[in-house]
Amino acid sequence: MFFYHNAAAYDALIYVYGAVADNGCRVSINSQNMTVDFGNVSTKQFYSENIPWAKRKFVIDLESCGPAAKGVKVTFTGDADLVNPKLLAVKQEGGFATGVGVEFLDMNGVLIPLGVQLDSEWLINPALATNQLEFQAQYRSTGPVTTGAANATANFVLEYQ
Repeated sequence: MFFYHNAAAYDALIYVYGAVADNGCRVSINSQNMTVDFGNVSTKQFYSENIPWAKRKFVIDLESCGPAAKGVKVTFTGDADLVNPKLLAVKQEGGFATGVGVEFLDMNGVLIPLGVQLDSEWLINPALATNQLEFQAQYRSTGPVTTGAANATANFVLEYQ
């Protein structure tokens, strides 16, 4: 036995509009896999919760920026600290420090919460061979700090304007 069902079909269109612009840059080879070295920090520096320490500057170099490049917004991503999700978590494996996370700051010392893109943007001058985005990173205590390696890995996402 065969059944036949007459279904109505309608044609629908989706129009897509946009433009392709040469507003991006290339991340320099030195900025693709960088290390920020905090050195050895004493647990005594973290005498209570929420203490920052060992601030270090680091730079993301952008090269070969397109002529339409005007600015870029940056987001840092990675595993969030369980106590303070604005911080990057240090690896919690045997022999690693606890009670501390890593925070990112802009060049003025303003916190850049992990996973949050700030409204401000870094201006890009396409005429320059290299545009430098300056940041800072530092440890911040999230509770009683124990000794051990305090290593973490973050990524950064660039959104060109």
